[in-house]
Amino acid sequence: MLAGDGPLLIVAGPGSGKTTVLAARIAHLVAALQIPPSSLLAITFATKAMRELRERLGGLLGSSGREVDVTTFHAFGLRIVRHWSEELGLGPGPLAVFGEADALAALRQVADELDFDLERYPIAELAPRLERYRLGGNVPAIEETVLRPLAEAYEGLLLRRTAVDFAAMLSLPLRLFAARPEALRLYQDSYRYVLSDEFQDVCASQYALLQQIAQRHRNLVVVGDPMQTLYGWRGADVRFLQAFQQDFPEAQVISLDENFRSTGRIVELANALGAQFGFRRSLHTDNSPGEPARVYGAADEQAEAGYVAGEIQRLAAQRIVDHPGEVAVLYRINRQAYQLALALRERGIPYRVRGGGDLFGRREVRDALAYLRLVYNPGDASALARIVNVPPRRLGRLAEALQAAPAPLSELLTLASGYGAAAAARASALAGLIEDLHDQASALTPSQLLDLALEQSGYQAWLSSQRDGAVRLTHLATLRGLAQQADGDLGAWLAELQLGEDVPLSDDAESVLLTTIHGAKGGEWRVVFVVGLEEGLLPHSRAMLEHPSAEAALTAELRVAYVAVTRARERLYLTYCRSRQRGDHNEPRRPSRFLRGLPVAQHNAAA
Repeated sequence: MLAGDGPLLIVAGPGSGKTTVLAARIAHLVAALQIPPSSLLAITFATKAMRELRERLGGLLGSSGREVDVTTFHAFGLRIVRHWSEELGLGPGPLAVFGEADALAALRQVADELDFDLERYPIAELAPRLERYRLGGNVPAIEETVLRPLAEAYEGLLLRRTAVDFAAMLSLPLRLFAARPEALRLYQDSYRYVLSDEFQDVCASQYALLQQIAQRHRNLVVVGDPMQTLYGWRGADVRFLQAFQQDFPEAQVISLDENFRSTGRIVELANALGAQFGFRRSLHTDNSPGEPARVYGAADEQAEAGYVAGEIQRLAAQRIVDHPGEVAVLYRINRQAYQLALALRERGIPYRVRGGGDLFGRREVRDALAYLRLVYNPGDASALARIVNVPPRRLGRLAEALQAAPAPLSELLTLASGYGAAAAARASALAGLIEDLHDQASALTPSQLLDLALEQSGYQAWLSSQRDGAVRLTHLATLRGLAQQADGDLGAWLAELQLGEDVPLSDDAESVLLTTIHGAKGGEWRVVFVVGLEEGLLPHSRAMLEHPSAEAALTAELRVAYVAVTRARERLYLTYCRSRQRGDHNEPRRPSRFLRGLPVAQHNAAA
């Protein structure tokens, strides 16, 4: 916190209070050294972490804390792209921000146009590989020859639609800086101090962005932990921690090894897990020893889920937890949530799911947001293709044409005229509605625009008439609640939604959270269940097969397990199944190799 100027690397283990350290560092610079807060840039990965840091700074610095530029990597990159959009060839108008669904649809269109072999390279596997390539990640030479033309065609499509996706928010600023050094100098002059959280998860583009902006003043503080890298498939590489010390040889290195979060036995287990692959750095804690972790071997996933639900019920009944919201259940892949949710529902235990069942995965929410995206930017062709016939307007053939070749609102009437006078009239009514709301957008709040769009389009009335309409309307009510909390205008709010984390369908803080281990990063709970600790799930067989190095793949999966167990404060449960359903048959399972030699209390079910 009191280190002087110059680069600084803080190696912060789980539960060591890195957010507190970052906030204290910034407060020291502003309050003690009188550094103007507006000359500080603090970059995080997640919106949640960004908000938490902002709150901490507000408490430490008052109004001055709000002047510190606290943002996420993608939000910062998007800000640069919007400001320099004409120089980047995107024109002066509003940009369409592509989320995952829009990006996948665009990639599929490009792949079809290139006659790409999607049987050999399924789109779900191709997308992350292409993103990694576009972000400067290392890919095998044979993949590069496949990905280069695809990347060029895909980025050309984004340019034609004046759109950016997550990768473009990082790659385009770097292209700008390379082509326009004066633009880079403006940012270097603006930010005298740069601080980055979760440095172990940066990809090549993110590291280059930090490095270039901090190059002039060299006041770069990075906080990371090589044992918590989770996003290697997106190009994250712990070697950037080593590169930092090479690129900034004068850097000070500080290690935070005291865990303030977990009991002694959980810390001991985490150290034993890390030691399996030679992680020499160990955590220590002054917390009480607490209970040993429990291992439970279930006959199958139904028995595993029943055990988890039964234990949560017991913990609540015995007042070991104050409410179920103090419990999280973590798993490797989303489909593991199904049996867990069934078991909790059968026992009347409230739960919420983060991931596959989240708010922004709901069709009605994506429809509503497409209306708002079109209101903000009538040139958003993907949004128009989604809602042109939703609710049904007897424009089915036009909708099919737009899905095959998306077009902006300005071309809708011309396209619709090819389907007859009636279709043209209905398309004209839709265009009139969007244009009217677009004209009002600057004077109305996001929640007001959402209400008008749903009412005047007929979407809300149509949804009410559907068999499951009542449930789907509750999801729109949750979206409206988010809109009411928006700090800025419609464009800022839509960008924030695209950049933010999943929002559970239920935000009840007293409900058990079901989430993937990746989704649990940065969280902590009094009680944590890590389920599915089996060969094939954790470590995951697909991750092992796709990685070019077996040893590196195993180490990456070990880090996933390490992050999972270090989320627990007081009690930790580790479960596995002896058999698990796969397709139409049961498949025998073996306990994960990661369970070997851990200091746990064994508790096995009957076979």
